[in-house]
Amino acid sequence: MTPMAAAAEPVTTADRFDWSIGHADDTIVVTFGAERAGIELPASLRIGVELFFQDNGLSGPTIAIGGPVGRHIRLVTGISKADRAIEYLQHCGAVLHVGRAVWHLPHVSGPGLAWSAGGGHGHRIPPLVAVAAAVRAVRLCSPAGLE
Repeated sequence: MTPMAAAAEPVTTADRFDWSIGHADDTIVVTFGAERAGIELPASLRIGVELFFQDNGLSGPTIAIGGPVGRHIRLVTGISKADRAIEYLQHCGAVLHVGRAVWHLPHVSGPGLAWSAGGGHGHRIPPLVAVAAAVRAVRLCSPAGLE
């Protein structure tokens, strides 16, 4: 991920994905458009889901707050037809951000905020049900056998 500048490139890219990003010294404000949301997975699932997405060409726009071990919010689409997937993700500890979200930035040296429109497939927004499928695959393959 590249450090997010408070200026044009991330905002231009975000507008293309039907969300807007505002950035102040200590907060980031994201407004999600219709059929868009941000999904934030627990750290225990996030890496496995990212690998699943890479393997299946489903990368897309994300915001990382607080670096690699901080919060990661992935833009998803198709939320109005995904009630069961939303319920499953929430059961697994995910947080769904819709409408307008405000996050406080950590007080760290260096960039505390990063933006990525994700690799070669970054011009697509994965559907929320793809995130649910990735979470299910990660949980089925975990040594703990969470399913």
